[in-house]
Amino acid sequence: MYDTQKKQELENNQQEAREQKEAQKKEQAEKNALSFENLKKPKKKSRFSQIKKSDPVFAVAFMAAGLKDLLDLFQATGVGYAIVIIMTILIFIFIGFMIMIGVSMGGGGGINILLMLFGGTAVEILPGISFLPMTMGLVAMIYLSVLKKRKKNAQKIQEQNYA
Repeated sequence: MYDTQKKQELENNQQEAREQKEAQKKEQAEKNALSFENLKKPKKKSRFSQIKKSDPVFAVAFMAAGLKDLLDLFQATGVGYAIVIIMTILIFIFIGFMIMIGVSMGGGGGINILLMLFGGTAVEILPGISFLPMTMGLVAMIYLSVLKKRKKNAQKIQEQNYA
């Protein structure tokens, strides 16, 4: 009688172990199916998911834009105006080089970036408007444009891989 109880308990334990293994296999199969479905669909990524290691050059360009906007405060005098115009041109050349370095290292550029930069330079030289911190906004707009282009390129590559 004692042996039959042990035997029954052993069989029950073995049955429970089999059921647990089957449940684990079923869960693993469901996880694999879900991960396979996720591979089929291209994932939508936000713009900021396209940030790369080469983006500190944009931070340097942003700091140069801040310096340029601070220099606009010294534009009140005639001598200060001439210095600010010269510094504006030099800083925009520096910002242009930083942006070109960032675009060449991290991808996502275009002619529209240069057009935005030239347009920003022309607007900043106009008297009266240049007191606004437009240079920082311009660099931020260029950076967001680069991120948008990177996202678009990544989606094209992802679609080509799934096609």
